[in-house]
Amino acid sequence: MFELELENIQKLTVNNTIGGQPSIALKTILESNIPSNIKSYFRGEVEWLLYKEKQTEHHSTKFNYLQEDVTLLQEQMDILLIYHYTFPREDFLKTLDTCAHFLFNYLCRPLWTLESYLFEEKNTLSLKELSLKFRFCGDYPYYWTILEKHLVGKNKIELERDEAVRLLRRIDAEIVNTHSADGLAKMTLPFFEFIGFVHQNALKGGRGDLPTKALMYFFEDKRLTTVSQHLQKLRDQGKHSLLFDELVEALKDSFTQKSFSVAEELSQVRQPHKKYYAELQFPDKDKQSIIKSLFGDDESKYIVTMEKILSSATWDDAGLSLDHYFTMNDVDPFSRDAIILTNALQSFFTNRESS
Repeated sequence: MFELELENIQKLTVNNTIGGQPSIALKTILESNIPSNIKSYFRGEVEWLLYKEKQTEHHSTKFNYLQEDVTLLQEQMDILLIYHYTFPREDFLKTLDTCAHFLFNYLCRPLWTLESYLFEEKNTLSLKELSLKFRFCGDYPYYWTILEKHLVGKNKIELERDEAVRLLRRIDAEIVNTHSADGLAKMTLPFFEFIGFVHQNALKGGRGDLPTKALMYFFEDKRLTTVSQHLQKLRDQGKHSLLFDELVEALKDSFTQKSFSVAEELSQVRQPHKKYYAELQFPDKDKQSIIKSLFGDDESKYIVTMEKILSSATWDDAGLSLDHYFTMNDVDPFSRDAIILTNALQSFFTNRESS
């Protein structure tokens, strides 16, 4: 489906980076006129190589390598080692080929790609290993932002494959659940921007459009079968590719024709009960402060969000939903009001699970 684009993005990257040279430093790649997600992938590759190499080092126990100033100096050295790492031409071309195929998969089917890629080597990853793996993924940063907050909040230092898949799917559902037709379309912008770069710089006459089939894969990956089916109908009618503005209109049309909400289609948890909302325990003045600072002084937004979070089966699921809300609304989770709300929710689930 993207054979020509795959070939052209690699040619474009070679021309704008290594050219005919026998090698190239990472710093040169990072300063080149190529898409930022390719830069992220190459940097991720070098960071992963350094991490693996350091795992084989054996430090003498006679020296304190954990001393603060020693650690800071080592971090500065690591940055320089990464920045000045040099790819021999053969390694560069091999990495670029892997990078290009990975990016097209990730941009088209991010959740499926993450589930396949993160745990390709073993069934359990440390928090450090997960963070390095996500360094390869320059697009859709909300996956790692929310996942990391959740893991740190739970004091987890590692994650198993099955739990990671469950959390990633939950994050995806939470993200999609809060979006309108316009919002869902905007989720595809990294994909459109990447193809647009290829078309503008390497393909003469390219419009920056995406194959309708690729967009169907994107929404199938998010379990939005109604949207995917609507796009299939457009494809059957001869619409084999879409510009971004055309996708927006198609999604609006899909919502209108089906008269459905994304929340209804994705709902896989029990229906929220009004009584849960009423049982949150904190003073009225704190409630008003929370609504003002965390919910833009919109009580209806607060009620809807609380009913959704409190309908979760467990505190783990509820905490993930809360992390999602904080991330998507730029809320500081360590602010006074955020802490009060988090504690009240945790107490609610603790009491419910023990009753």
